[in-house]
Amino acid sequence: MAGTMVATLILSACNTDSLQRDATISLSFAAPLKAVVTKSETSADTNDFHLRICNVNGETVYDGRYGEKPQTFTVRAGSYEVSAVSTAFDAPAFEMPQYGDSQIVVVADGERADIRLACHLCNAGICFIRNESFVKRYPSGKLVVEQDSGELEYGPGESRTGFFQPGDVTISWRAGTGPDTLLFSRRISSGEIHSLRLNASSEYSVSGISMTLDTNVFRICEDIILGDSFAGEDGRTASTAWSVSSARTHEGDTAWVWGYIVGGDLTSGSVSFEGPFTRNSNMAIAATHSTRSRDDCFSVELSKAAIRNALNLVDNPGNLGRKVILRGVISKYYNLTGLKSVSDYLLP
Repeated sequence: MAGTMVATLILSACNTDSLQRDATISLSFAAPLKAVVTKSETSADTNDFHLRICNVNGETVYDGRYGEKPQTFTVRAGSYEVSAVSTAFDAPAFEMPQYGDSQIVVVADGERADIRLACHLCNAGICFIRNESFVKRYPSGKLVVEQDSGELEYGPGESRTGFFQPGDVTISWRAGTGPDTLLFSRRISSGEIHSLRLNASSEYSVSGISMTLDTNVFRICEDIILGDSFAGEDGRTASTAWSVSSARTHEGDTAWVWGYIVGGDLTSGSVSFEGPFTRNSNMAIAATHSTRSRDDCFSVELSKAAIRNALNLVDNPGNLGRKVILRGVISKYYNLTGLKSVSDYLLP
């Protein structure tokens, strides 16, 4: 691992008298950079990072390896984007964590700006652990994780971590030449590593989740038990409830949906993620209890008195972060896809 490295970028500009005064930027990596440990035990060397500096017009000042950069750059005063990534990442790939940071700096004649690039995991990982019951019931075939940028096949015994762009992914079963069978879907965020333990059961289909916070990455471990049909979520019962991610594509349906209570006090443009809360008529759920983005939330209308009394965060602040399974009509609510007319619930 390379240590902290500092480069000085000298930025020059002409004033109204055509006299040039130097402006400088001090650029360094925040140390230490701790790599995600994967099966390949790859590490990130900041000397190998790809550094790019460009102005607001997209004109490139530098585009190359950090370790090969010149000591100084001469440019005009103005706004510049400084970015660094450990590797290019355009499509799903195994053992390909991408670290990086991007910052905007504004420099004027005679000014100095200090930038510390605090690199973090930009993409997200998924690995599978197949329990004996799963292998016995499904001895052949492949798991397929797919998103808009591509797909990865996890063959029998595949234990490597696949990396994907943040966003929605679908997990399917591929056997022979027939069509893929959709199992479930997830929304993944940058900095997350999902370890999915797959079990097979003839009785029910449920999922449970736990999360630990590492220095650089959220590590999410989830148990997924798949029933005889290998169909996973279908929204028909509490035990086969759709995840928040899956439910977004089923507007108009009356169904069971599960998620974590992450906030309340909804308006058409905001969600409160911390108490104390003031409105007992709504709340927000999400795929993970660490969600802090309104766009990743699923709005919930608490119109029925008994359900409102049991779930609202004004009277039940301890519900924040809890998993909940709800039955209602999937529809728009406060400009978000959500649940209205909630008729039943479970707090596992």
